Amino acid sequence: MKILTVCAAGAVALLLATPGMAQQATGLYLGAGAGVNIRQDQKWNFNDPRTDGHADVSFDAAPAGNIYAGYDFGSIRADIEGSFRRNDVGTTKLSYDSFRLNRFITVPAANDVRVDVKGHEQTVGLMANVYYDFEFGSPFVPYVGGGVGVGFNTWKVKAKDFDIDFDYSSPLFAYQGIAGVSYYITPNLAANVEYRYFGESDAEFTSGSTRIKLDAPANHTVLAGIKYVFDFGAPAAEPVAETPVDTGQRSYLVFFDFDSSRLTPEARSIVASAATDALRGQSTRIDVTGHTDRSGTDSYNQALSVRRGEAVRRELVTDGVADNLIIVRGVGESDPLVPTADGVREPQNRRVEIVMN
Repeated sequence: MKILTVCAAGAVALLLATPGMAQQATGLYLGAGAGVNIRQDQKWNFNDPRTDGHADVSFDAAPAGNIYAGYDFGSIRADIEGSFRRNDVGTTKLSYDSFRLNRFITVPAANDVRVDVKGHEQTVGLMANVYYDFEFGSPFVPYVGGGVGVGFNTWKVKAKDFDIDFDYSSPLFAYQGIAGVSYYITPNLAANVEYRYFGESDAEFTSGSTRIKLDAPANHTVLAGIKYVFDFGAPAAEPVAETPVDTGQRSYLVFFDFDSSRLTPEARSIVASAATDALRGQSTRIDVTGHTDRSGTDSYNQALSVRRGEAVRRELVTDGVADNLIIVRGVGESDPLVPTADGVREPQNRRVEIVMN
């Protein structure tokens, strides 16, 4: 647990020492993590020509780590992950269910014995994962995910006083559930803290004359790490609408990627121009209205339009505009800039309008 405490303390210190940013890049990413793995107690059943029984096996907590490479599409991302877990065998209680005196006579044997077992279980995982990021226009991005793959397992166990000695390796089907939170230090660099439940199918093998069946193993892994998103070229600048009207209103348009409330570098530049205009012109009210295209449900698009508006509001405040001057609302897909049929992904409609009075 000391390793987990050090990792968590380091992650918290990093977050507190870093200025907040509310944007995240998309594209190819690489990452790595380190932490602790807690392997659940496991039941091992065995039988041989003389005995039937089982062992209740516990494991010591141990370090764990992973590396991964993937692609961030926006709210959805996917990666390929390699992981490593190795836990020493701890307290083991051995129970003989029966003992065969000969081929005709079998007697019960209910003697529970604590066995001093030396050894470990090691798993190298190769997983394909998919995640969903909950974007709120904040540097903190919670996420959930899951994955499937294979765990390459190795058991090395010995207890010579009880004739236990096996060294066995086997690949097992593996799956995992993931929950965590990222903190974006820059649009490309994030610190992560996450929990992974890593499970596998059960295993059955023969060691000498003894047949052994291991219940499906389960691991609870806590990791702290970093992720870097590579930017292989900035996207083309989004169009800016800065259209004065007769009433003296000034307006800007801020555009967004599909299904995202993240501010791109171009969007931040537009918001900065609007903030400068607002401060120079001494605006008394700034209307910020979020919009979406027509590719989602009404309720989803309504919520997304509000998140986009809130992302722009926070950026305006960061740029020096007083929060009490800003009025935010979302209208979903109800007021498209470019009229389209339902379900069409029109980039011009994924926008926030900033109007200064």
